[in-house]
Amino acid sequence: MTVIESARRAAGLSQRRLAELAGTQQSSVSEYEKRRKSPTLEVVERLLDAADSELTTNPRVDFVYLEDPVLDLFAVPNRLWQVPVPRCFSRVQLFPVRGYADGKEIWDLSDPAERIEFYELALCHAPDDVLLETVDGALLVGAWPSMRLPDSVRAAWQPLIDEAKGGASREDPPLDPAGYNARIAADMGVVWPRKGKAWRRIPVTG
Repeated sequence: MTVIESARRAAGLSQRRLAELAGTQQSSVSEYEKRRKSPTLEVVERLLDAADSELTTNPRVDFVYLEDPVLDLFAVPNRLWQVPVPRCFSRVQLFPVRGYADGKEIWDLSDPAERIEFYELALCHAPDDVLLETVDGALLVGAWPSMRLPDSVRAAWQPLIDEAKGGASREDPPLDPAGYNARIAADMGVVWPRKGKAWRRIPVTG
């Protein structure tokens, strides 16, 4: 799926409506989404802006396939990733795994129990492109303690879970979201980060 189609679908727009908002032709949007034409960066930004989205960069996720005597092959990434809201809470249909789910083929990812059930199946049986569209890294970390997985799958994914939870050392200073504490401290005329529990006022000179 192209970034144009992803942004259009997330905004709930048809190709025709996106074209109208961006001042282009529906046929052009269709060609871009089918990769039959390559839009310029300016055109991509204009289409994304019309869909209330913006172009960003994310670290690339690469996969390897490991062998298991029961599962055959299963995909393992080099890092976890984010699935945008609301897609990460969507209903997912994956009929190829019916044989492992007593015939069930639709899961509601907004339901924690169904999300865990789907993640268990996906990590064991889904190809990498399906994983990228359905398995959110933060939600996976939260579900991990409750997930029932073969030892081989758990061992292969465990380093990624550990990295996500411990990427910042617990010895590091707490996060200052958006530099909010530093701005407030500057307005108060005190030093941030503070040492211990006491505030140290900035000396006034001149």
